[in-house]
Amino acid sequence: MKFVNVRELKNKTSKILHYTEKNGDVIVTLRGKPCVVIHHLTENGLEDYILLNHPEFKKKLKKAYQEYLEGEVIDIDMLVEKAEKDVGRI
Repeated sequence: MKFVNVRELKNKTSKILHYTEKNGDVIVTLRGKPCVVIHHLTENGLEDYILLNHPEFKKKLKKAYQEYLEGEVIDIDMLVEKAEKDVGRI
């Protein structure tokens, strides 16, 4: 892990991005305080990142887990049928 300030990021962006490929995260500081993390992301990891950080997906995942805990389960065929109906409403 490496720390760089905003000016260093501006002047050495390419070098810093290449650093993340081999060495891990870079923390960017603004006025001496941590501001952002630059994390190397692969094409395969992009979809996971988007899903894990999408607010609607998070909300649906929490709801599904709560339903599971409450014993509310649904047959896969019924789930597909419900999803097809939901898509038709859009």
